[in-house]
Amino acid sequence: MSVGGKKGGRRRSVAEINVTPLVDVMLVLLVIFMITAPTLKEGFSVDIPHADATQSVPIQDARMITVTENGYVLKPNADTADQRYDKLSELVEDLKTYKSAQAAARKAPVVVIVGDRNARYERIIQVWNAVRTAGIPQISFQLEPGAAEGEAGAAAKP
Repeated sequence: MSVGGKKGGRRRSVAEINVTPLVDVMLVLLVIFMITAPTLKEGFSVDIPHADATQSVPIQDARMITVTENGYVLKPNADTADQRYDKLSELVEDLKTYKSAQAAARKAPVVVIVGDRNARYERIIQVWNAVRTAGIPQISFQLEPGAAEGEAGAAAKP
């Protein structure tokens, strides 16, 4: 192929990046992440006690406090036992901040205590008292429903 009618002329190369393979790889990765994302388990795993009669309470803006079998009080959205409150006074301060943020948003602060089945009752009551010390009156406990089918609900209000 000659350019300009000359014999032995140079070829012009077009410098373009072929993005088709990149788009293919990105679409495959997107599909993989869309499939695996819902299966990922969030939070710390605790064995929640079962109850026969539970009342389901909507907890969209609720602050979840997890008490593990070892008595650790985990921070919200904690993945490991290392993400915990070392003292209950830290929990009280965090809850006061949460309460003021909810008040600014004109929402009622709600706390749900997620206690492991094997956690000491005394520790769960200590956490409950810390929540009440922070000035939050609406406290619930997360339970797995026993005989009735349905969602895991929250029950018990002081």
